[in-house]
Amino acid sequence: MVAKPDGMQKPYGITMEGRERASVTGVTSVESFDDATVILNTHGGRLTISGSGLKVSNLQVEEGRLMLEGELSAAVYAGKKRPHAFWKRALGR
Repeated sequence: MVAKPDGMQKPYGITMEGRERASVTGVTSVESFDDATVILNTHGGRLTISGSGLKVSNLQVEEGRLMLEGELSAAVYAGKKRPHAFWKRALGR
């Protein structure tokens, strides 16, 4: 999760059902998609999902949700995750 300026966390995540379906939360935008790759921006960073025969079955931008179907082979978050406030204070950053 990424910290908001007021200290609250914005939730995000991915749930996969086998290798056939995925549900992603915390979606802020869809950068691109085709039948082999879906690239999303989420509260947790950029998320790339790859596979074959991928289809976006449901997108609710206002709620930050995306449902994906097809043969899923990988889901990778890119970018650096920020340390939690505790670690920032403990490490003096």
